[in-house]
Amino acid sequence: VCGPAGSGKTTAAEMCAKALNVQFYFTGAIANEYKLTGFIDAKGQIVSTEFRKAYEEGGLFLFDEIDASFPQAVLAFNAALANDYMDFPDKRVKKHENFYCIAAANTIGMGADRQYVGRNQLDAASLDRFVFLDWQYDETLEDELAGNKTWTDKVQKIRRIVNEKKIRLVVSPRASIKGSQL
Repeated sequence: VCGPAGSGKTTAAEMCAKALNVQFYFTGAIANEYKLTGFIDAKGQIVSTEFRKAYEEGGLFLFDEIDASFPQAVLAFNAALANDYMDFPDKRVKKHENFYCIAAANTIGMGADRQYVGRNQLDAASLDRFVFLDWQYDETLEDELAGNKTWTDKVQKIRRIVNEKKIRLVVSPRASIKGSQL
């Protein structure tokens, strides 16, 4: 799922897990594969991860901000998706039949842009593993969630101007929702 900040990617993933009647697991951008695979600590104890729980026990795993993760971590993730097993620090684990995965990003995997400068280009193997959904703001839903049409109309007008003038600023539905709450 690729879309701007505040467009509801995480909320949609949570709703998918609920619809599938499975546990929801989540991680944000990862700097090394150990945040994905876990590790054995100094006492010899396994430190598990949300990914491992979903992979081993079943559930929907959201890898949020995949385009902000280090390439080595994404490679480990690719291997787990491509195969029916994954090597974790203590053993090889077979992928659960009810393991589902969504990756979310602010860019389409081609690297940084003017808005999202801290993003990495994803390699072809990563891009090949997913169906891409262009997840933009739903202004009708934004109106409903904010509950203040007058305020939301102003926010949406500002968003259009920002986009037209190519100003580096995110004007997400959060501005409508939080502004309405104020």
